[in-house]
Amino acid sequence: MGARDLLADLAGAGLSVTAEGDRLVIRPASKLTAPMRAALRDAKSELLALLGGFAPEALDVAAMAWTDADIARFLDRRARLIRWGWTEPEAEKLAERLVKRDREEDDRVSCADCRHYRAGSCGNHKAAGLGGQYVGRQWAEILQRCPGFGSQSTAET
Repeated sequence: MGARDLLADLAGAGLSVTAEGDRLVIRPASKLTAPMRAALRDAKSELLALLGGFAPEALDVAAMAWTDADIARFLDRRARLIRWGWTEPEAEKLAERLVKRDREEDDRVSCADCRHYRAGSCGNHKAAGLGGQYVGRQWAEILQRCPGFGSQSTAET
């Protein structure tokens, strides 16, 4: 199957593929299956050339391919954000950004991953250095180093 056929198949499955430099960006990533990831890896150079991105000799497959753990974290975050009133596109955008942050081993955190955060409110605002509990959505999306952060893994969502 050629790159054009692969793009048509992925579009038919509700996915969009774009090139950003030497990387393929697939949205929504939650719909990617293992066979789709394999086909994307195999056709990456051709897809990048077709989409106007770079086609380097050495492909960085790890930058594109998500593990099962990445997908599970993405789905968990997306579901939590939607429960808190975020739209599906907003939730997917932030959940995907947080998976990327995890993969890059960035030590900054987001309120969306903090056990003290609940739909616009910080339950640990004093330790976080905030003047009040209200935390707007834009603040919750910022990657930061927060002294009041508590990992979501020890909390109910």
